[in-house]
Amino acid sequence: MRSILQRTLVVCLLLALMVVFPGEARVLQRGMRGNDVYALQELLMDLGYDLVLDGVFGSETENLIKDIQAAVGLASDGLVGDKTIETLNHLKESIVSHTVEQGDNLTKLANRYDTTVTNISSYNGLQNPDRLLPGQVLYIPTDSVATISRSLGVRFRLEWPVKGNISSGYGYRVHPILKNRHFHGGIDIAAAEGTPVKAAASGKVISVGNRGNYGLAVVIEHSGGITTWYGHNSKLLVRLGDNVKQGQTIALVGRTGLATGPHLDFRIKIGDQTVDPLEWLPK
Repeated sequence: MRSILQRTLVVCLLLALMVVFPGEARVLQRGMRGNDVYALQELLMDLGYDLVLDGVFGSETENLIKDIQAAVGLASDGLVGDKTIETLNHLKESIVSHTVEQGDNLTKLANRYDTTVTNISSYNGLQNPDRLLPGQVLYIPTDSVATISRSLGVRFRLEWPVKGNISSGYGYRVHPILKNRHFHGGIDIAAAEGTPVKAAASGKVISVGNRGNYGLAVVIEHSGGITTWYGHNSKLLVRLGDNVKQGQTIALVGRTGLATGPHLDFRIKIGDQTVDPLEWLPK
């Protein structure tokens, strides 16, 4: 993954070319691919959207563009020309990226960035606004884009990775095999061996392979310092560095590692800290 500085330089260069030489920049639309599409996707990620960085202008990119265009009063055609680029650039300048530190809370951040708790909470789609974790990345809209921010909706939506009964929840429990009391950092979802395991959100595979007691596992990195973890699989269907889409099959349910039966141990981390997946997944 390229550094933030490299990404910023690429985006700024392409935006400069589009503004200074509008006749030289092509209008981007669905079906196109290339470095300018890649830069557009990086800009959307900088705005807080979660999508696959692949340099291909597909339906995911087009739908995000249409949402933004509709929110700001532009023709919602999914075409990325000078006006849309200008709007995206304005939004980028009006949104601050903040990495949560110990002691931060939304009231403190709202005062610091001269905005409101509601703006920060709604833009980031916070399920539990009172619970911020160190390492969590928040996108903070200024008042100049507050209305647009609310129109754009939640940035990070998760889907259930597999359907099944929750056999073990998040928190302290007695380990079913070791019989000692320990903290379970995820939820166990019971399902038949071989059941497809889906990516809960789009992202990049940053770890794949055997993780000891966690068995055959996949870890996916998303925007905002968030990772999702999928353990005890019988088979892994992605490779390190793959960009995956939400709902894509990444593994098959199994019982590898330390497990009493076939299930998925699903975890969500913000930085190095786990959170309760049930607070993030749809009811």
